[in-house]
Amino acid sequence: MSTSLKCIIIDDEKMARNSLKVLLQNYCPEVEVIGEGWDKTSMKKLFKEFNPDIVFLDIQLGNSTIFDIIPSHELMDFKIIFISAHDEYALKGYKYDAIDYLLKPVDPIKLKEAVSKVTQYINKEAASRSSVEENLKNLYNLRESPQITLSDARGLHVIKIEDIMYCIAEGNYTSIILNNQPQMVVSKNLKFFEEKLIQPNFFRIHKSNLINIHYLKLLSNDDGGHIVMSDGKTLSISRDKKRELLKRI
Repeated sequence: MSTSLKCIIIDDEKMARNSLKVLLQNYCPEVEVIGEGWDKTSMKKLFKEFNPDIVFLDIQLGNSTIFDIIPSHELMDFKIIFISAHDEYALKGYKYDAIDYLLKPVDPIKLKEAVSKVTQYINKEAASRSSVEENLKNLYNLRESPQITLSDARGLHVIKIEDIMYCIAEGNYTSIILNNQPQMVVSKNLKFFEEKLIQPNFFRIHKSNLINIHYLKLLSNDDGGHIVMSDGKTLSISRDKKRELLKRI
C-alpha cells in the first residue's frame, strides 16, 4: 500500500500550480495537496499552519529567489522538491538538502521518481526512529527518573525529563517551560528536543510546540485549534495533530 503524503505547492504562477496539481492527481495519487502559496507571506503562513511531507518550491517568486527568502541553514521539517524554468539554480538548490530539482514544464515520469524518493526517505527515517525509540525506552526502564543535560546563559543544568511541561520554538532557540522551576532558553531548535524526548507522553502538536501530555489540561473543541496546559498557557495545535492527540490520550 502506498504512503499518503501531504504537500504544499509554492509558485507565483497560478497556471503552474494548477498544472502541477493535475500531474499529481494523474501520476502521484498518493500525494494530497493541502495548501498553495504564491509569495513570501503566503508561504510563511502555510509553513506555520501546516506540517507537510513535501513542499514543491518554485525558485523564482516575483522579483526574488527562494534563496533570498529562506536561508540554507534554516531547518525544515519537510522534504523539498525544487521546480524551476532555469537549470542554473540546481547546484545551489541541493545545498538545501532538496530531494530533487525538476525543470518546467514538469516531466510526469521525473515527478513520479521525485515523489518515490520522498517516500523512501520517510520510510527509512521512520524505521530508524522506531529503532531509536525502542532503544531509548529500554534505557528509560533501567532508570528511575531519566534526565537531560541542558545549558543556557546561567550555566549547565541537569533536568528531570518528567519536569518538562512543554517546549516552544523560538527560531534556532527553544524555550523550555518546567514544572515549578524557572523557564530556560536553550540554543537548540525544536527538532532537537523532538528527537531527544522520545517518550510516549511527549507529543509535537504544532510546528512550534512540543508538549508533555501529563501537563495537558484542556483540548479545545474550537475550530481554531488550541490546547491549555496545567499552568494556564494556551498553545496552538495543528488540525492533523489534533486528531493524533485525541488518539494518544
